[in-house]
Amino acid sequence: MVPKKWLAVWLLLNFFIFWLVGLTSSGYSLEGYMPGESEKVYQYTPIVHTAPDDRPIGILYMVDYGGNLYYYIVWEDEYFSNSLIDELYRLFRGLVYGGATQDIEVVKVSPDNGTFYFQTYDHTNVHGRFLSNGSCLWEEENRVIPNCTVNGTHINVYTVTWNHMLSLLPQNGTERAVLPMRHMTPNDYVALGMFRRTQKTIAGVAVNSLLLAMVATLAFNGLMYVAWRKGYLTREEQRKVRDAIMGGWRKLKEKVRGSK
Repeated sequence: MVPKKWLAVWLLLNFFIFWLVGLTSSGYSLEGYMPGESEKVYQYTPIVHTAPDDRPIGILYMVDYGGNLYYYIVWEDEYFSNSLIDELYRLFRGLVYGGATQDIEVVKVSPDNGTFYFQTYDHTNVHGRFLSNGSCLWEEENRVIPNCTVNGTHINVYTVTWNHMLSLLPQNGTERAVLPMRHMTPNDYVALGMFRRTQKTIAGVAVNSLLLAMVATLAFNGLMYVAWRKGYLTREEQRKVRDAIMGGWRKLKEKVRGSK
């Protein structure tokens, strides 16, 4: 019969291991379950250029354990010029993003290797690299974009579509938007439907972290099951282990005394 205190310990350890592995592997620290930090966040903040009547409301950022910086540019909403298509699109967004109306575009920057990523027309990927002269290499196009950064780190991005896809190329009618920026909180994370936004960024991290948490918890329970089957969790077996440890300790002390 397993003592009740061991059952209580087992339940607590299950809870602790699952959330410890899940939260830490997703980039969340244990200090308040907040995302990681980096001293380079403000050094690499993207500079956003949009139409004057289509300003974002701000930028939220997150940092993963690899030091990669994620900048989420947030618009209050997005509108298509055709009202019928706009309503159909809103219905689709509600199904996909859980009813969140805000539009979010992400710019990922990896300071360690000087690369960046975002999406442009038709949600196609743009992978780039910072060059020493302030220009950028657009890898998909094998094209150098001159003066695409400020101070060699702040990448200039321009909105090119009604749903705020981004571009490295300057766009007529856009102006620089001075935006407030702050750390993304767990409340932001939930309210903006970040779990459902994309499989390549936050959602992928969440799924992978939960899988790792499940694997770690199952592995722990497997070890506990083996210990239970072998009787290691019973009072009798605990007494034997304790007696063996104490016996070994006494023999060691006697050996030390005999050598003096």
